[in-house]
Amino acid sequence: MKISFNMDSRLWRFFDYVGDLATLNLLFIVTSIPIVTIGASVTAMDSVFFKRKEKRTDDVKKEFMRDFKANFKNSTIIWLIFLVFVVTCGLNFVYISNTNPDNRNLLMTVMGALLAVMFMTVLYSFALQARFDNDLLTTVAKAFVIGVMSLPYTIVIFLILTAAVVASIQSYASIMAAAAIWLLIGFALAGNLCCMMFYRAFRRFTRKEDLPEDTIDEEMYTMREQYKEQKKLKNRR
Repeated sequence: MKISFNMDSRLWRFFDYVGDLATLNLLFIVTSIPIVTIGASVTAMDSVFFKRKEKRTDDVKKEFMRDFKANFKNSTIIWLIFLVFVVTCGLNFVYISNTNPDNRNLLMTVMGALLAVMFMTVLYSFALQARFDNDLLTTVAKAFVIGVMSLPYTIVIFLILTAAVVASIQSYASIMAAAAIWLLIGFALAGNLCCMMFYRAFRRFTRKEDLPEDTIDEEMYTMREQYKEQKKLKNRR
């Protein structure tokens, strides 16, 4: 069997991809250790994946740290608000568990739905923060709208994250294996898969002028124009 040592071969591109995942995974873990910085870490990782897809970055380490610093303030605010919401939901769950059984299931369902919507909004907020330049309130508002209007992609994102967690806690052996994978490339791999969905979800809402000046990805706004034409034809009928 012949092995190609061409730097443009699929084999080397795969090694390059795995190397970038390992690098980003390590950076994400290190910058997330203070807990309060997780939002900025997720945003920085999303930004690198977007740029990598468009071949606008060669050094993922420099890009990650640059984007981490650039988005630190807004991403941290969003993350802290989410943490407060999660803690509040946790306290409410404890309180609800001691209420009348007739109302317990309904209240639990409502709280779970609110938590899911909040989680969706936060994930899309980080991706939008990484992709576009908006103020904080605009980012959060658009995140909620796009998340709802792109429900199929949102569901896939939830399935990816849920499957990753469930697969990691099936048994003692799976926990040990999952711990090794998460430490090596797990966070970055899950982030990359989610960014693929975010990228597709953003297409129909993105104008050419909204894209970074150095982007080479024509598909983003071409797909949006096609969607607009299809919508016009549908309305005419």
